[in-house]
Amino acid sequence: MYKYFFRGQVHTARDLFEARHKAGLALPLTTPTVSPSVVRLWQWDEEARDYAIEIFSTPGHQIFNSYDEARVCYNTLEEFFPDEITEDFKLELVNFHRGETYQLASKILLPPVHAWQW
Repeated sequence: MYKYFFRGQVHTARDLFEARHKAGLALPLTTPTVSPSVVRLWQWDEEARDYAIEIFSTPGHQIFNSYDEARVCYNTLEEFFPDEITEDFKLELVNFHRGETYQLASKILLPPVHAWQW
């Protein structure tokens, strides 16, 4: 079961492609390139005890035809997104190629601990 977060609610689907179809988002197969790079954000799922709920809302699930553009997005989120969050997220850079997903980079983003919180 694939879980995704879209428009403020968690939904379920059989797989990524059905989830994107239900959400009304263009499928990765319709991009001009054969191997799009995707920057993904995942939130923690207590039931699965893993980062198993993909976030389709901005800034999650961004598709790029160029690996370089995807890497810039990944690096930017890695550096600046933790300032905007209050819970842990998993940031991933993947490549879709011929129906397979290849993980290129992954990192757990933690909210900052400010001096006043000590």
